[in-house]
Amino acid sequence: MTRQLGRGVWGAVSTTYYEGGRTAINGVPRDDRIAGSRLGLTLSLPVDRWNSVKLTANSGLYARTGSDFVGVGVIWQHLWGASP
Repeated sequence: MTRQLGRGVWGAVSTTYYEGGRTAINGVPRDDRIAGSRLGLTLSLPVDRWNSVKLTANSGLYARTGSDFVGVGVIWQHLWGASP
């Protein structure tokens, strides 16, 4: 879900779910199926006509295996070519 928050400012919320990845050794199934869900947030802030800064955060909501994590990011975006 993305929302326009003001002049050139926007924010987004996203989710994902994944599942799969069973294995077997010598024909014996292992209990190593992965599954999980994640939540992400993004806020984009304009600097000028050609540049913006995006702030991101994401986290695991549920993880069946040890693949849970938290991430944050700062992204500088520059528009090349024709003026906006």
